[in-house]
Amino acid sequence: MSPQMPSHITTLGLPLPLTDLGFDEPFTAGTTTLIRTDGPQWSWHGESPELDIPACEPAEGVPVDGWTTDHIVLLVPDLESADRVLGAVGARARLRIEVKGRPTAFYRVGTVLEVIESPVRAPSIFGVALSTEESLEVVALRWRSRGFDVTDPKPAIQPGRRIATVRGLDTGFAVMSRDREIEPPSRHSRRTRLPDG
Repeated sequence: MSPQMPSHITTLGLPLPLTDLGFDEPFTAGTTTLIRTDGPQWSWHGESPELDIPACEPAEGVPVDGWTTDHIVLLVPDLESADRVLGAVGARARLRIEVKGRPTAFYRVGTVLEVIESPVRAPSIFGVALSTEESLEVVALRWRSRGFDVTDPKPAIQPGRRIATVRGLDTGFAVMSRDREIEPPSRHSRRTRLPDG
């Protein structure tokens, strides 16, 4: 595939209790269908990068209004090596930063793939963050009523966004939203809201 039309992730399998969280299984959040699997797996449209991540069968899920896949987190032992492998299927790093002191790159592969250099022996999918149009407080309350340990929403790395994490699961799982709780700027402040992206 050409760099303008890179391969992209279509299905993500994680050991997530999707139905207990209130989702249909499988369900489609934006461009990605999520399914429950014993361990992290994925399926790509087009060529899949040679990162030794187990492949799953592509699935079609029930779309959930107002929910999308914000990003998938991939841990790798060496970011430069992973960048070359992803580049071979047409994916190019859109942004490079450090996250908690670790080199990190972001790729648009349908959804966003956040690749973090970490002390792991082999590449592994750490987890997923969804994005919702609902209030995070409402989402957190609903999931807590179902017995999940959900953190209070807090500012995300991206300006103007917040995030809440579900703890105690077998994989990383978080949900994000636009920050509706930010107070409007006063007449004396000069705050600039950046676009999501």
